[in-house]
Amino acid sequence: MNRQNLFSKSLVLALLIASHLLCFEASARSTKEIWLEFTGSNFCQKSFCADGIPANVLEIALNYFKKNQKLINNVDFLTIIDFTKLSIEKRMFILNLKNGSVESLLVTHGKKSEGELGQAKYFSNTPGSEMSSIGFFVTDSVPYVGKHGDSLRINGLSKTNSNALMRNIVIHGADYATQWFADERGRLGLSQGCPAVAPNKVKGVITKLKGESLLYIHSDQQSI
Repeated sequence: MNRQNLFSKSLVLALLIASHLLCFEASARSTKEIWLEFTGSNFCQKSFCADGIPANVLEIALNYFKKNQKLINNVDFLTIIDFTKLSIEKRMFILNLKNGSVESLLVTHGKKSEGELGQAKYFSNTPGSEMSSIGFFVTDSVPYVGKHGDSLRINGLSKTNSNALMRNIVIHGADYATQWFADERGRLGLSQGCPAVAPNKVKGVITKLKGESLLYIHSDQQSI
């Protein structure tokens, strides 16, 4: 093969790669674009579109929400927990589907899920694992008062969390899920697999999410 033919083939290959990258960039949508398309609005409430949830994570949750309406009774709220973020970051997002606003909160992961400091790395559906589970959940209809105070059970809808009720995985309040704890320790405390929030936030969270609302817990790691 002479140099001219080699150069021509290299040029064609480079143009094909460049074309592919341009198409990919053109098709990739931002969080704002995905959210505005879903809400049918031209603006965002409380700067939701500007921060928080990665676009791919939001899209996964919204697509499931749209396709599984028969499983969801409370359609006013959709909650996403993004376990790719560290525990010192606000990684629980409660999306108000009525007005487009979002509430961002600190939330814990299970003690055996911990990898590096504050990082949720390992996930399991196994009873007694003390790990968080990932996937889609639906909240219970009625909250209750348990050993952690106000609590709300979550029922697993995915293979990766089908034992959630058996494991007694619930949303509850905990002193180790506060901003003060994160500032003092460099991470939140660790639960037995429950997504715990600050005690002064738990009542508001439960009020919004009770009644069979959708919860999506995301990670880029696989369940064990």
